[in-house]
Amino acid sequence: MRRFAAVALTSLFAALAPSAIADLTVVPPVLQIFGSVTNAARPVANALVIALNLQDLGAIQTYTSLDGSFKLPSMPAGVYKVIAVKQGLKPAIATVVPGKALQHVKLSMQNEKKAGTSSNDEMWEIRASLPPDILHEVDMVLAASSLPDYRLPRLRGQMVSMTAVGDQPDTPMSAQTSVGVQSRLTDSWQLGVRGNIHRIDDPTDSNGGSFGTTAAQSSVMSMELRSADNDAYRLASTKSFWRLRSDSPQTAEADVRSHNFEWQHGNANFHVRYFAQENLFASVPNGSDLIEVAGGTTLMQTRHSDLGVSLRVTQENVRGAPQALQRTADFTTTGSYGVLPELLLRYGVSSRVGLTGTELAPRTGAEWKFGKDSALVATGMYKVMDSSRDVSSLPSVVIWSEDGRVLPRYTYSFGIISGDENASHLSAIATVTAVESPLRMVVSDGTEQFWDGLYIDSGDIRRDLRISYRRDLGNKVAIDVSTSAGEATPSHGGAAKVYITGDVQSIFFPTGTSLIISYRGIDQPQAAHADYRSERVNVRMAQSLHLPLDLKVLLGVEVARAENSPYLLDTLEPNGASRKYVGGLAVNF
Repeated sequence: MRRFAAVALTSLFAALAPSAIADLTVVPPVLQIFGSVTNAARPVANALVIALNLQDLGAIQTYTSLDGSFKLPSMPAGVYKVIAVKQGLKPAIATVVPGKALQHVKLSMQNEKKAGTSSNDEMWEIRASLPPDILHEVDMVLAASSLPDYRLPRLRGQMVSMTAVGDQPDTPMSAQTSVGVQSRLTDSWQLGVRGNIHRIDDPTDSNGGSFGTTAAQSSVMSMELRSADNDAYRLASTKSFWRLRSDSPQTAEADVRSHNFEWQHGNANFHVRYFAQENLFASVPNGSDLIEVAGGTTLMQTRHSDLGVSLRVTQENVRGAPQALQRTADFTTTGSYGVLPELLLRYGVSSRVGLTGTELAPRTGAEWKFGKDSALVATGMYKVMDSSRDVSSLPSVVIWSEDGRVLPRYTYSFGIISGDENASHLSAIATVTAVESPLRMVVSDGTEQFWDGLYIDSGDIRRDLRISYRRDLGNKVAIDVSTSAGEATPSHGGAAKVYITGDVQSIFFPTGTSLIISYRGIDQPQAAHADYRSERVNVRMAQSLHLPLDLKVLLGVEVARAENSPYLLDTLEPNGASRKYVGGLAVNF
């Protein structure tokens, strides 16, 4: 069968290129193939290059050098498929006809998310013809992690330290320090450790603002161990607390703790998560503890389709509540099927079984590609079965861009994606969701404004719009813009909760100058107090000093305004407004 496929490919090529075949007067007895492999005009080093003879299916391989060039040994005359393979990039394929003894081949590889389905289909046909030993070599290259690189130094790291000082004596001062270290333990194992601490002082503290009595503080630590066999082990621990203002109905401090362990191998993953909170929600002032165990894998993957499953089991205990213990099990299936090269259909089912009842929600979606790098995307989910009993449900904590932990009554989204995420690209996604369980939506990464968030109640209709745009202007300037805006409108009437975020980042490569501008705005109605509103703007610039040691100077300003804030650090600021000047250093070693 393979021999028949090779003859068919050869006949097809001859039919498509009659002029080239007509020019062949003398077929050389041997061929010498050399060339180069690039990615967006940049050389690709250490890529596996395979030459497959379409007549006898013999294969010869080599690797590219640092400049992306390669040279294969002399081979018998014939029609060859030349394939370049490297992890993180789509394989590049070219055909060589024995018109002359010396053949020069230029292969251009694309990033995985940018390449079209045509290259995937061709690679699946080539895989069916590769000998087992060569196929095993290809799979090893594609499965290898990009972290353990032979050019990576044994130890590298980064440290950033910043201090923000207010223009008024009673403005809280903040300090933030982060350290990251990455080490190549062996040729196939790599260890990375990162830590961050962000502290905001209380200038009215009678103890002089000693450590542990600050107005707010967040500390994050993570560790990752990776291997060339595509195994990854991750540990992460987070602790944040912030003091509430004196007239708050809760106790004097809100506290959040989280510990995570994750294992990943290829498409399979498993994680264990512990989450505890005190005074994070007005509806649950006593706090709670949650343990979550989850995992997932891909059951089937073919050229045109795939099918995956995931399972998550959670148990949460609310201290002091009548129904203190709640258990749920979520089972989700996701799949896709390529109807046409330009049309990809997605499908799946989400289900939740717990002590309070059973829920079932099928989902569907489509991705239609038009042009070279553009696509329209649409998804939808609707809960068709809900036998949950009417009990008070516990709020959830979600990042604003991730809703996987909640199961709404319905949700649908649509948008456009264009370009490559690693180069110039544009994406705009709009989402509408009917929320059925209360949640706290966090709009930061846990290190900036980690105490702030938007409370969304059961029955709210949530609408979000997220836009991101990146543009490379030649090889000198890169601009990255991302923004999101949304509101949650109560179904029974009342004021809407509104949030808006915006981030602009740019870098000028010749001088090593970067500029970051961030905006966060929240309008949150409150039952016990007047409506809470906040606006925060950060402007930061980093300038490389071009020293033998990679040292950068950080300068910036933070402007904030808060009305009726429940947090102590906002009420300490004069008239709810503050201005802080930021200075710091960043060093790579």
